[in-house]
Amino acid sequence: MNSDVINDAPWLKISQQVLQKFLNRCGITLHEDPASLLYRVADAFSMIPYENLTKIIKSDAMVSSSSAMRYPDELISDYLKWGTGGTCFSLTASIIAIYNALGIEAHPVLADRYYGPDTHCGLIIVKPEGLLLLDPGYLLFTPVLLPRQNPVTVQTGYNSIELVPMDNGEKVQFFTIVKGNRKMRLVYKIKPVDSVTFAYAWEQSFKWEMMTYPVLTRITAGEHQYLQGNKLAVRSATGTRREELSAEMQYNYIAQNIGIHSEIVRKALGVLKHG
Repeated sequence: MNSDVINDAPWLKISQQVLQKFLNRCGITLHEDPASLLYRVADAFSMIPYENLTKIIKSDAMVSSSSAMRYPDELISDYLKWGTGGTCFSLTASIIAIYNALGIEAHPVLADRYYGPDTHCGLIIVKPEGLLLLDPGYLLFTPVLLPRQNPVTVQTGYNSIELVPMDNGEKVQFFTIVKGNRKMRLVYKIKPVDSVTFAYAWEQSFKWEMMTYPVLTRITAGEHQYLQGNKLAVRSATGTRREELSAEMQYNYIAQNIGIHSEIVRKALGVLKHG
């Protein structure tokens, strides 16, 4: 594979200045060996929340989906300043940009979900031993060697992820398993896509229903926090706690537990309330 083609796209690049600020915040140095950098960057990204608040705010202010796309410089700078993150496409674009800037070859791949094709994405990292999969949108921050014949299981501490190859590894099914309940979430198409195809799928994501309510998820201290609308689920190795939040509780939870600056929370919830 050759990353030269996709690396020219501005939505898959990061400036040296923003990259250095991110590395400094995470305590990562350029002198580390590539194998260490691969895992250190993935681990650093696990601290960035999946959230659609910034997407809601920017799409409300822009006239087109393409102008509302948050490129790596913007996403990383906002994370450093406000504690915000992004959704699957902006997070994936940002981690790809960082890896490629560090000399680690990474490419986007698209995935199909129950509500349509190319509605999710992840990334593959090219290594001599094969292709490694990461998916910041689904909180898969442990690089996993993609299976070609037999399923692979990853333990996260709060659930299990099972990757099941199809068509000799050309596609991979993604299952989550919680207390024996196995559910297929999506199917990756492992062939990397070019920057234009990736950007088109990204633009289409602005039309989804999830743009009408807040969606946030992250892992903190071994717990998986998931907020959809006013419904909160916190999953750990011992079980799941579910709660329905009032508007005030929702605001406070996002600011205090997810770590996003209160001004961002206020703006996004205001857009959702008033349109």
